[in-house]
Amino acid sequence: MRVVALTFHDVVDEQTNGLAHSDAFYRMTVGELESLLAQLRKRSFQTISSREFRGWQQGTGTLPERAVALTFDDGHASHFEFVAPLLVRYRFTGTFFVTTKHIGQPGYMTWEQLRTLVFLGMEIGSHGATHRPLTTLTPSEQVQELVESRQALMQQLGAPVQAVAAPGGFWNRTVAAAAAQAGYEALWVSTIGTNGKETSPFALRRVVVRQPVSIERIVGMVDGWTLAFWWAARQQGVIRLLKRILGVYWYEQLKRRLVPNA
Repeated sequence: MRVVALTFHDVVDEQTNGLAHSDAFYRMTVGELESLLAQLRKRSFQTISSREFRGWQQGTGTLPERAVALTFDDGHASHFEFVAPLLVRYRFTGTFFVTTKHIGQPGYMTWEQLRTLVFLGMEIGSHGATHRPLTTLTPSEQVQELVESRQALMQQLGAPVQAVAAPGGFWNRTVAAAAAQAGYEALWVSTIGTNGKETSPFALRRVVVRQPVSIERIVGMVDGWTLAFWWAARQQGVIRLLKRILGVYWYEQLKRRLVPNA
């Protein structure tokens, strides 16, 4: 059995799309998200959380025959305003990775909203304390960043926090070791691919939804369509090459020049 995990960022309505302050490269509209959820429901997919996936990997739980993981990064306010109601409407759940220093800031969810998500059956995970790329930090700084975020989430939400998503997708073995030392059971990265029982829990793969959004291609990947994965992998490969050649700062500057509002 193979499981695809999709990654989403900010979700905006059509009226405010051009006015949003989030990264346009990773943004999608409410209509696009609802179309995707409708197609997944039509094809009888059921959603699973990071916790449920790890339980299956460890042999303590089972998964539905057609399983998909929906993950949402950064803790945008739109995740509470738009995403959560859509998930409830389609009887889906999601795993929300939040950056703790952003909680309560303009454009981001509040602690009370996060508690409501937990009440609705959503899983909350860490996206770091400050959203700094973990690969730019020393090993001790990595552990501190991850421990601080996890402790704040558990204290405020009264729920276990077992999963972390690497900010910006920046990951290596040192980051994986830091996540394990900080007490996490799962580390999700931005490597294209599917996840099985043999997949390392500290290198779990996700498919990042980017512009231009193609519902057909996304559903194709969830369905295991090889060509859709090939396309996504080629796009991801170009992005990684640019990050490696240019570095994080100059990559972001280039992206902002090519993609308005990025």
